[in-house]
Amino acid sequence: MSTQTVDPTPAAPTTSGTWWRRNRWALVALPVALALALVAAGDRVRTLWWEQDLRQPVTAGEGGTAELHQRVYDGSGGTLPVDVQVRLDGVADATVLPEDMELPTGTRAVRVDLTLSADPDVVLTGCSVAVRDASGTRYEYVASGWGALQSPMPCVPEDAPGPWPPLGDLEDALTDPDALPRPATWSVSPVVVVPDGVEIADVVVWWQKPRYVLLEAAR
Repeated sequence: MSTQTVDPTPAAPTTSGTWWRRNRWALVALPVALALALVAAGDRVRTLWWEQDLRQPVTAGEGGTAELHQRVYDGSGGTLPVDVQVRLDGVADATVLPEDMELPTGTRAVRVDLTLSADPDVVLTGCSVAVRDASGTRYEYVASGWGALQSPMPCVPEDAPGPWPPLGDLEDALTDPDALPRPATWSVSPVVVVPDGVEIADVVVWWQKPRYVLLEAAR
């Protein structure tokens, strides 16, 4: 009759079994961590996507005035208030082109007449202007294009733009002590180039996306 010898020493656990037991809670938590990371990434993508276009209109009916109240980044980590009233006085073909402007074939220039009002201490230099057709296609004001050099600040008087955002070490060097104060109400007429045949449906004005002023053009 054969006999068997039983080793009284317990068998050592396998390496793989030890690893799984040691890391079981981390493995349980991993799907949750991945889900939270995906949600956070999705929120960042949605935020960046949302802020890359004009999505929050401040409207005014035909001939009306829109009031924009917004805080915008000043480039130095802080924010500045933009409190301004904007009225569209008209959009028409430009009878006089900016100096040296040569229109490409198949285009025309339109003049956008705006009246704005704001406290002279409000920083308004960083404005953008565009016209849109009925489908929402946007044609933006270009300061330097088609041979012409227009003002880089289409929403403020060229000779009295008012205060600038903080410029850091360059502020003293670039600030003109003899600059005229900006009036409480003023008018500007930026010129925008559009394709022939485009019918202007509205004008949009913004300082920082996604918020913007929407002004309907007269039909």
